[in-house]
This record gives sequence, structure tokens and C-alpha cells, in this order.
Amino acid sequence: MKRFLRSFFIHLFVVWFVANSFGGIDYQHNLQFLALGALALTFADSLLKPLINLLLLPFNLVTLGLFRWISGVVTLYIATTLVRGFSIVPFTYPGFQSNLFILPAMTFSPLLAFIVVSFVISFVSSFLFWISK
Repeated sequence: MKRFLRSFFIHLFVVWFVANSFGGIDYQHNLQFLALGALALTFADSLLKPLINLLLLPFNLVTLGLFRWISGVVTLYIATTLVRGFSIVPFTYPGFQSNLFILPAMTFSPLLAFIVVSFVISFVSSFLFWISK
């Protein structure tokens, strides 16, 4: 139970962080939809992602793990279909500029928004899971 609660709160924070920092996640500024989306993402991540990884095992073996990102996109899609007020929407990233590098502004289509949001959620949540161990 402790592991599930930790996973839920990490997903809750990550979904809120990505929605407010990058965009692409619409929870209608309702905390109930945010919590339900994080709960659905937690269930999909813990129950369905291992099954999806098992089904995609031949592709992952042939490509040396390059297709592992598909399981993250599928679990995010499942979470958005389970919760009506939680969705991934097309968005425009405003860009970032510093003295070291420049990220230009980009517009993401619906499919690309799923992929990018899945990557960002996976990266941030993996980092937080690593810190919380």
C-alpha cells in the first residue's frame, strides 16, 4: 500500500508539473480530474505497462529497447480514456533560450503531443522514483 501511495503522489505531482510547465495536459483546472488522472496513470503504469512491455518484447529485442517508449504512450492513452476530464491536447511549446543553447518554439500535433508528454512524464517520474528510494 505504501508503494502504491508513493507512486500515486509522484504521478500526481508529475502530471501537475507537466501540465503547468510544458502544456499538453488538460485537466480543466479541476483537482478532482487531476487526481483521477494520476490514479488512472498509476493503475495503468503498475498493472498494464508490464503486460504491454511483454507484448512488445520482440520489437524491443530487435531494436535493442528503442520501442519501449510505445508502452508509455499506450498507458497514457489508456489513462486519458478512463478519465473524461483528463486529456492530452495539442500544444505549442514557447521555446527556451539561455547562453548555452536555444530550444525553438514548436507546435505539437495530437499524436506528437501524446509522445512528448509521455516522454516528459516518464523522465520526471523516473527521476522522482529514483530520488524516493
